[in-house]
Amino acid sequence: LFLVALLPLACAPSPPPPPLAPGFVAASSEAELRSLIAEAATSQADVAIYLPSRADFKLGSQISCGSDINVAVASSGEGATLDGQEQTGLFYLSGGCSLTLRGLTLVNGRSAGSSGVVYANGAGDVEIIDSEVRDCSADY
Repeated sequence: LFLVALLPLACAPSPPPPPLAPGFVAASSEAELRSLIAEAATSQADVAIYLPSRADFKLGSQISCGSDINVAVASSGEGATLDGQEQTGLFYLSGGCSLTLRGLTLVNGRSAGSSGVVYANGAGDVEIIDSEVRDCSADY
């Protein structure tokens, strides 16, 4: 005679978020994001920046890069938001700077000039991958 006890199945907790990909540094604020890009430009070093999922970065001005470097800004899950607050474009690139944006929501970028999201003047490549762009405009 065998007795079988049925135990209720418990839902396993969801796994923790994956660690940062090698080479990525985390930014938890707009100031930190700006600082990491500025430091990379000064040192002429490529930079890959991870923004926490669901983070909301309110920009008071464009984030600038004027050096011949590669900048990657990425998020995961529900993605981070970069918000121009209907007052500014999001990025200004020059000097060969290349930019990759991945897994982000880009909103409310405004410019009286020629770009609500990324203004690339003498810049390298610009890639926007698996991201949502909405409510951005330029008057030019």
